[in-house]
Parts: sequence; structure tokens; C-alpha cells
Amino acid sequence: MMYAKFLVVLVVAALASSEIIRIPLKKVPDNGQRRLRNVARSGLRSKFGGQGAVPLVNEYDLDYYGEIGVGTPAQKFNVIFDTGSTDLWVPSSKCQATSAQNGCKNHKQYDASKSSTYQKDGRSFHIEYGSGALSGFLSKDSVEVAGLAITDQTFAEATVETAPAFVSSTFDGILGLAYPDLSAQNIPPVFQNMIKQGVLDAPVFSFYLSQTANGDKGELLLGGSDSKYYKGDFTYTKVSTKLYWQTNLQGVSVGSRSVCQSGCEAVIDTGTSLIYGPTDDVDVVNSAIGAKYDYSVGLYTVNCNTDLNKLPNVSFAFGGKKFDVPASAYIIKDSGYCISSFVAQEFFLSGFEWLVGDSFLKTVYSEFDFGNNRIGFAELA
Repeated sequence: MMYAKFLVVLVVAALASSEIIRIPLKKVPDNGQRRLRNVARSGLRSKFGGQGAVPLVNEYDLDYYGEIGVGTPAQKFNVIFDTGSTDLWVPSSKCQATSAQNGCKNHKQYDASKSSTYQKDGRSFHIEYGSGALSGFLSKDSVEVAGLAITDQTFAEATVETAPAFVSSTFDGILGLAYPDLSAQNIPPVFQNMIKQGVLDAPVFSFYLSQTANGDKGELLLGGSDSKYYKGDFTYTKVSTKLYWQTNLQGVSVGSRSVCQSGCEAVIDTGTSLIYGPTDDVDVVNSAIGAKYDYSVGLYTVNCNTDLNKLPNVSFAFGGKKFDVPASAYIIKDSGYCISSFVAQEFFLSGFEWLVGDSFLKTVYSEFDFGNNRIGFAELA
């Protein structure tokens, strides 16, 4: 899902062994752009054997992205690895660049004529966002992730990208990691094709998201998890609806104040930077952390002179365990503002109440297990 998010620059580093695929993730410091506020207002889309690792880059403390290749020879793209969507799309050389507001004009573009493995599909592709749209057509080609090739992968070539998040972003496209049934046109997702074609041994992937833009790189691990990133055991929570990575959130608390006390449905989304919830609940959380609504930015903020170490943790309960999110994770500095990650959003008719993004996920090591239909969280090492 494309709400505000961390960009992850994927420095691909496949291990010699076919049993693991690593994708490094790196953070890039805030350059003063106001992407956070632009993306936060853009809204959700209307339709809601081995291992490998991919390095991820954190850009502006908003998005995590990494590198993949499409075609033969591989044409390189930086993509967000998104558990809130299913399909793969990249900008097309057939971009309708009639305006600077068309995002595909500003990014790398896939050129089918330069690929020996390209196969025509031609079906149209369209996704609606709150403040823009993405449209184009489907094609089929080989896709390379962390040095491993998947053949005959159907993906979308984007020719029109009008959502603000795409126009100003550093990432080129999105690679979805949600359940296949979320695909609007029943397109087999990249990860499922990796399993089917024997590229991975286990239908599991995991994320370590770096917590600072200038710090260590994060990593997406395909085919398993890496114990160097966490301590103790995973706490697992079952997937409740096999579209998004949706599960039961057992409560959110700040000191003596709590919301979602009887449990509520939440989507765990690496493609979203912030944390979205019902208006009344989010008001309680922001009040408890001392954040006030700033009409000039349309979000809750705190005074930037505030000592974050003195602000309370916000706890999320999954699988019978509470996971604490400190202020250093839920307060994001953006162009002179210090913005709360807790944003009011009513997900009417969506089947869930909360959308939990990277402000939470960067405080845990997360595992997504298709084989057992569960999500695991572990404390960071």
C-alpha cells in the first residue's frame, strides 16, 4: 500500500548458496522534501529451493526500496517491497509524458524492445489512489531478484502515474508481496513464482528495517529469516484474511490509556511509512503522547524541541505479547516539523481498522510465512 513510507535502496547481494537470498536495505537522510505529508494525504488504492537477501535503503525516513532487474539483459529498477499489494509494476518506455506530473517521466523505464525474453500480454492495468492514479498495460518477461531469475513473470508497464508519491519519489516501481487473491487480474505474484520455479525452499520472507537514515542497511530475506537480527523467539499471529497480511491486533496502549481493547483487525504493511487507525482511537494515542493537530500540514505534530526520550512508548499487542514503539520511531522530522506517525483514517468496507506500517516494523524483526499463514514478530538483537 502506498501511504507515506520508507524508501529502501536495495543493494542486491545474493549468497553463493542457493538456500538464501538477501536484499540489503539502506536509509537515506531527509533532504528537506515534504514527501511525508504529500504521501500521507494521497490515500490508499481503491482495491485494497533456497533463500536470498536483498539490501534495502531507507530514504528520507519514509520509504525502503531495493533493486531488481526486468528483461534480458536485465534492466534495473528500484522498487518498494510491499506487503500491502500483490502485483509488480515499473515505468514503461511508452510513458505518456505530456506533463511533469506524470511520475513515469521522472524514472527509469522498461523498454520491451531491448529484452530478448519479452512476451506481449497487452491487457490494461489500472489502480486508483486517493489523489491520483496509476495505469498502463501488462507484459511478461524474466525478473531478477538478488541475482535469481524468475521466468515468464507477468507485470505492469506504467504509462501514467499521477499520484504525488510517484511523481516525487526515488523508487521506480512496486513489487507486491501480499496474497495472490489481491491481484486485480489474477496475476501470479513474483514471490509465488519463485516458489513454483524452485528458486526458494520455503514460502517465507522476513524484514529488518534500519532505524536511521545514516545507519546500517536493512535487509529483506527471501526464503527464511536471519537470527543475527533478533533475539529470543518469534511471537506469531495468524493471518485472518488471505488478501493482505491481515491479523488480529489485540490492543494499543500508552501508559494507562488504551484503545482497541477487545481486539481489531490490522494490516501489516511494509509499503506504508506511518500507522493509520480509527479517528477516535488515533485521537487518544496522539493526546497521550502530547501531539496536537496542525491544520497547516494536516497531521498531528509535537514541538521539535521536545526531548523524545521523555515521551511514552506506544505498545501494540500481537499474539499475546506487547511490542513497544519508542518516540524515536513514531516521531518523524520533516522540513522543520516533527510529525506523529499516528494518522486518523477510517477504512470503511475494507474489513480492517488499522494499517500498521514501518514506524512499527522498524522496531521489530518481522517474518511473513505463506506456508503457515502467519506473521511473526521478534525483538531486535
